[in-house]
Amino acid sequence: MLLSEAIKALLVATRADGRSERTVDSYEQRLRDFLAFLGDQPVGRITVHDIRAYAAHLRSRKERYVDHPARERKSGGLSPFTVASYLRAVKRLFNWLVEEGIISESPARRVKLPKLGRHEPKAISREDFLKLLKAAEGDDPWQRRARALLLFLADTGCRRGGLEYLRVDDVDLEQRLVRITEKGSRARLVPFSEVTREALEDWLEVRPEDKGPWLFTALGPKGKGRLTGDGIRQILDRLAKKAGVKGPVNPHSFRHAFAREYLLNGGDLATLADLLGHSSVQVTWEYYSIFRIRELQERHDRFSPVARLRKEGNGYGYGKC
Repeated sequence: MLLSEAIKALLVATRADGRSERTVDSYEQRLRDFLAFLGDQPVGRITVHDIRAYAAHLRSRKERYVDHPARERKSGGLSPFTVASYLRAVKRLFNWLVEEGIISESPARRVKLPKLGRHEPKAISREDFLKLLKAAEGDDPWQRRARALLLFLADTGCRRGGLEYLRVDDVDLEQRLVRITEKGSRARLVPFSEVTREALEDWLEVRPEDKGPWLFTALGPKGKGRLTGDGIRQILDRLAKKAGVKGPVNPHSFRHAFAREYLLNGGDLATLADLLGHSSVQVTWEYYSIFRIRELQERHDRFSPVARLRKEGNGYGYGKC
């Protein structure tokens, strides 16, 4: 079986297994890049050295969004997170080939993924969020859609992939609940606030009914069907430019802000993991423990008996005890 044939077969199998179109699209984009690097050849001839060469190629890239259908090419290398996502797709392909009995062992098994150092997630600030809302004020369909989009992202922590494929039937306005499907076929119920409900109602009043079942649709005569991931990015980019916001403005920056505010306001990790759709509390801890640690530091400064000595004017806090 040629590599191109294997990729097509994996995509068909992934759809048949009920995985989301977002997952299928992600595999296809990354594996086409692998095919372009390696060339079409029998999968049985591909070695661990070939895959390591591809990993080195990804790390040495000087440009991003090469041959991307909707984004402009930009200078700068790929992040470790992006490199890891490409290599995971390659690993999935060869694991599937082993499962199907087409090859006996995966040549990608010993290829290591980049180490992803812990860092503070780039969350949108409250100040920047308010600026974006100000930029979305107005009553025309574009502004109503933008406002509903902003509030929904900030209120639910939804990923971009989940947002793209939301249907009107997934939203219960009366109960203020939404069924979000992400990361394959996993679905979860997430509540949202009264403010978001009102913004969604405003948008639904003017939402085109001829563009399918999607909650967020394209607008204008050229727009067709659902609002795509690139469409979401363009809306956020335009709002950021109008508002003069320089910080991170993308769906994940809202997701990180949701987690930050939830934890800093006293929410627990287990409930946050459910709301974000994480597979375990450990995943939530790995991503967002830095916010929890910051809260612990603030509370320690408030309630530690030693910290209170200085506040009470006892003169302690310097030198050795």
